[in-house]
Amino acid sequence: MKKIYLVPHTHYDVAWAFTKEEYLKINEGILKKVVELMKIPRFKFCLEQAFLLQAMEERNPGLWSKLKELIKEGRIEIVDGQYLMPDTMLPSGEVLVREILFGKRYFRQKFGIDVPVAWAADSFGLNSQLPQIYRKSGYRWFGFRRGARRDITRSEFLWKGLDGTTILSHWMPLGYRAGLDFDKWEKSLFELDKFAASPLILMPSGSGSMPPQEEIFKAVDEWNGSHPQINMEISTVSEFFKALEERGRFETLQGELYDDTLVDVFPQVCSSRAWLVQDARKYDALIFTTEQFATLAWLTGGEYPEQELKEAWKKLLFIAFHDVITGCGIDEIYEEARENFAFLEHHLNKILKDSLELIAGKIDLEGEGVVVFNPLPWEVSEWVEVDLRLDGKEKIGIEEVESELVEEERDEKGKLKRAKIGFIANVPPLGYKAYKVIEGGKGTERAQKVFGNKIENEFFRLWVDENTGILEIRDKEGGFLAKGNELVIEDEIGDLYHHRSRFRDLIKSESGEGFEYGGFKPKGFRIEESPIRAKIIFENEYFCLRWPYRLVERFKPQLWSHNVMDISKEIVIYKNLPRIDFITKVANRYPNIRLRVKFDTGIRRISYSRETQFGVIDEPTRQFVELEGRREALPGIPHFLTWFDYSDGIRGLTFINKGIPANEIMDDSVYMTLFRSVYGLSADGISGPLIPTPDALELRDYTFKYALYPHEGDWREGKSFKQAQQFDHALMPVQISRKEGELPSQISFFKLKPDNLIISAFKRAEEGEELILRFFETKGEATKAEIEAFMEIKKAKLVDLLEREEKEVPVLDGRIELEVRPFEIITLKLKV
Repeated sequence: MKKIYLVPHTHYDVAWAFTKEEYLKINEGILKKVVELMKIPRFKFCLEQAFLLQAMEERNPGLWSKLKELIKEGRIEIVDGQYLMPDTMLPSGEVLVREILFGKRYFRQKFGIDVPVAWAADSFGLNSQLPQIYRKSGYRWFGFRRGARRDITRSEFLWKGLDGTTILSHWMPLGYRAGLDFDKWEKSLFELDKFAASPLILMPSGSGSMPPQEEIFKAVDEWNGSHPQINMEISTVSEFFKALEERGRFETLQGELYDDTLVDVFPQVCSSRAWLVQDARKYDALIFTTEQFATLAWLTGGEYPEQELKEAWKKLLFIAFHDVITGCGIDEIYEEARENFAFLEHHLNKILKDSLELIAGKIDLEGEGVVVFNPLPWEVSEWVEVDLRLDGKEKIGIEEVESELVEEERDEKGKLKRAKIGFIANVPPLGYKAYKVIEGGKGTERAQKVFGNKIENEFFRLWVDENTGILEIRDKEGGFLAKGNELVIEDEIGDLYHHRSRFRDLIKSESGEGFEYGGFKPKGFRIEESPIRAKIIFENEYFCLRWPYRLVERFKPQLWSHNVMDISKEIVIYKNLPRIDFITKVANRYPNIRLRVKFDTGIRRISYSRETQFGVIDEPTRQFVELEGRREALPGIPHFLTWFDYSDGIRGLTFINKGIPANEIMDDSVYMTLFRSVYGLSADGISGPLIPTPDALELRDYTFKYALYPHEGDWREGKSFKQAQQFDHALMPVQISRKEGELPSQISFFKLKPDNLIISAFKRAEEGEELILRFFETKGEATKAEIEAFMEIKKAKLVDLLEREEKEVPVLDGRIELEVRPFEIITLKLKV
């Protein structure tokens, strides 16, 4: 006998088409209606996120108390249970963990419940490590609305993560509104039954910010009266899953979950409002580093800034909400995003500065010095710049290290008052190294050679076209590596969700393709060289009209009109660093365009590899899509984390970025979308309301930072993840002046080996005085982890992502060894 589990619910948007305050008012009214209907004993309801209930606790304590009682009774079920429902693709894996940690701790502390159902009602897609994240956070089941690939033939299945973890999952074939219209239940059942893996049917009855319907009782009674073989009950999601679990075996699916619509939408929705993506990436990295060194400062005698860090996390978790970080809401809601970023900029930098200075103040170093801190668990060699306050020296340097003076300020006697000095620092794993500042400095052997528009160092040969700024890169033997860093302007008349153009996309490229009327006009070219690094600087402008605009090879343009874009491109190479860094600045006054940067690679493959949360996956290129004719495999799913790699197995190119979330590979060309300029939330009235979004026209100044890392073999052989981590988590210098201290001149606070293990969190435990160390395996290889600390590790326990203890881990002579599965996330609670 079939049974329909009718689940009344509402989806809470913290901000989207209305402001946060407007949604709170709407949902307060909804919750009052829910409480009212609870007078009827058989009524049940589902709520999602902790943020809404926390807000109700403050603004309407009486309502919150009634909700608390009903939640404890089980008549209101909490699904999802996160602080806010994040997008699951754009934030780092650690941000996703904290959304769950903050939310589930709230529900356990306030209501005494452990939320069993993960619930992705509105995310644009689902990353491939969610099964592991969910199961290690105590979830038993998973329900989701968007993301069903064509190979999903049943609405119930076991979803398998990268590490092999599975979770019983339900896909909502008709979304979360399947049971919203009572008069369409027959049709809904017909469609849902096509996909059901059992006679049990989950029929969600709600929508985004929709109140419950009091007519539901009469409608259910009428249904049961006319359908004696198909029983319908007002239920909770857990009741459905408990009954489903008893039905036995299910097919297993693995990989990311995207449907046909999402592969078109997602690359576009997250490449609008580029400032939002950039800042989210910046503060994601900053809070990781700040928390680490606040913890180390605490271990060396400082106070742990628990409340300040929690408040910072809440600001970042708000940004990670699925309609905020994707940029697809009305302009007004992003004012709060800007305020949150300003808060994070001030408070995190202050905590970090205080923590670094506290540690540096304990270092034994006679005279002036610079302490360079490394947040990564392996030794790092990277360029670092530090501002120094000086007391009248003629010239300065770093003892026993090649350095260069980047900027200087002298007094009336010609003595140095302030100087910015740069050098390549070599810093121990998750630790620091102190360098003495001396008068003079070590002699430097020049690594770069400059010949006109050509630069050569120990790794590369670079040529730059002085008229276009297009770069060609070859290895030392002259073998081709890449050509590009070419800006491409394309037509854009879409909305926050979709890319659309009026004609072929291309308006103009720096190589000259596109409409003949406009063009890029070179403005300046120079090479700045020093013994340690060389910098190519190319500047140009884009004009919509030039004259003559035909036969420009014969008749050079003499008149330029309608300047809509100013561009500065910097290319930097360093001595001893096998990476090329790019800084591209764009002052944009051109609406309704998509701006991309293009590289030609000389590689043609059907897939490339990209970083995902807690791992790496393969992504199809355009060649594969055209070969197979598969729209659902459309390339371009964003790689919001730090890198992707295109390799033929013999050589490869790793593209690293700081907030450039969409890419596409066509033939041997890589396109990275810098921004899309659009003027509306939705252009069709289907994805959302037709609301103007002038702030999304991107008429502002931007600085984009990205890098290219050529290597031999594939990304594993090249260890692309290490270069990307070093680009994203910079070394941090602090000036000190001290004669004696209790700490040595260099130290590694924690060592984690081997280098395919990446730290995700190092913090004080949520409860107690222990440490939490979270890391993951990133090469897809079974690994033995080795952990050492500067303080004796007395006890270690394996815990889940909510920091609940699972089992003790042996500690031998203060060291820990344990086996780690491919792509496994490990969380340890350490007592030192």
